[in-house]
Amino acid sequence: MLRVMVVDDEATGRKAIIKLIEQLELPVEVVAEAKNGEEALGLIRMNKPHIVVTDMNMPIMNGQQFLERLHREYEEIKAIVISGYSQFDYLKAALKYQACEYVLKPVAVNELREAMSKAIRAVNEFSDRQLGKKSSLDMARLRTEVFLQHVAERRIANAADIRRQARELGLPSESAGYRVAVCRIRQFQIISASRFQGNADLYMFGLENIMREVLRDEGTLLFKTDDRSRLCLILPYASYPDLRAGEALGAYQQAVAHTLGGDAAVGLSPVFAGLEALPEAYQAALSALVGCAFAYTGLTISPAGTEPAAQAELLSSFDVRRLSHAFGAGNARDVRLTLDEFVRKIGHRPGTTIGDVQRELAKLAELAKAAMAGLPAKHSPLFEAPAIAGVMEASGLQSYLNGLTRAAEDYAAVRRDAPESVRTVQDIVRYMDEHYFEDVSLIDVATRYHIDPSYLSKLFKAVTQENFIEYLTRKRMEKACELLAAPERKINEIAELVGYENQRYFSQVFKKYTAQTPSEYRESLGHA
Repeated sequence: MLRVMVVDDEATGRKAIIKLIEQLELPVEVVAEAKNGEEALGLIRMNKPHIVVTDMNMPIMNGQQFLERLHREYEEIKAIVISGYSQFDYLKAALKYQACEYVLKPVAVNELREAMSKAIRAVNEFSDRQLGKKSSLDMARLRTEVFLQHVAERRIANAADIRRQARELGLPSESAGYRVAVCRIRQFQIISASRFQGNADLYMFGLENIMREVLRDEGTLLFKTDDRSRLCLILPYASYPDLRAGEALGAYQQAVAHTLGGDAAVGLSPVFAGLEALPEAYQAALSALVGCAFAYTGLTISPAGTEPAAQAELLSSFDVRRLSHAFGAGNARDVRLTLDEFVRKIGHRPGTTIGDVQRELAKLAELAKAAMAGLPAKHSPLFEAPAIAGVMEASGLQSYLNGLTRAAEDYAAVRRDAPESVRTVQDIVRYMDEHYFEDVSLIDVATRYHIDPSYLSKLFKAVTQENFIEYLTRKRMEKACELLAAPERKINEIAELVGYENQRYFSQVFKKYTAQTPSEYRESLGHA
């Protein structure tokens, strides 16, 4: 159904025309009426008519002026002129501004039907032409995007082929220099799941449209990464020096935050010349992207070459051992405690980058996968690169770590179906977890469970991948780490609470396992 607006300064005239239009039984409906051209232009923005039926002799803005503005600003809207005058100036204006028909008052039904039918055909023909243009534009855009993806990923590597195909696609050579910007919304996975029912392509479609609206320059090229989660821009340096590039990306961030939601992180390459250098520029921008600060909201731009200062690893070797055993035992509680500590460390290190966090998560994924052999297949995506690459801010990190904890819980359920000997060791482990602070020995435990100490030692090692003393010491060190997070407790008090009467010996054992003294560990948590 096409929308129609009627413009006439006389109310009775407007009503009469509207009534006639309704009697025509054509696929049109009157959606608005106005008493002069100025009012009509204001209503067009809200009602978006396809056809305007207008008088010529009106106050404030007459028909000639209105037709001129309509033709200049809304070429898609078709006009029908209805007038009580057959003046040459009116006819000339109707022709000049391409009105579909000029109908004299009093209006006959058959004349109005013919004029309206002509306008309907004109609207449909215009729509078909626009659709054809859009289809051609979309096809050219798709070919360009595929070409740029192939070049960036080195699937087209020959320089002569790159230059030839670029000419065929009508692309600028960029010999004067360009930079690549790789942009990803930090909450891409979360927003795709929550606001777009898991349809990441739909979210990306919206992000791409916003970027094209912001970057209207013909020299700017745009393509998506192979995984369709990041937008890549080729910005001619002459048009986008540092300041202008920042302004354009800032405008993109504002538009995204206002309409779709999300914070943009951008990696910006150095200046390169020639599209044959696109792979190097693309990789430089990807590397710069993970150099963005992890704890940030709004737009973040990380230029290539601004490497952050080296920092200590977020997961110490002790943390890695602790997690490995917790995963292997299906101990979700210990997994959660260690991962919570990991999150706290990130919070106390403001210089932590996206790359820092993703490298630590890759280590976590590797040790969890190795420790939990036989884990249900539904958890497999946790250990794949896209899941880790999608963690770029706090909520995404928490979601990923929650997934690891759930995996440990499921693995514990798998272990519960283990043989009786394994279940016996699991019982012993639970006993040790509850009595680690006591003077517990292998012989004491073997006696308690009516097992030969030598056999228990071998069985314990086979099930837990640690000997009895290693497990007991690790458990004590884990508890010490928890207690050190509370600054009000003294170190000698903590030593006693975890089973060591001698604080000096406790400190030696603690440093052996964590590579830090208890005081140094406490300071690393932000407690002086």
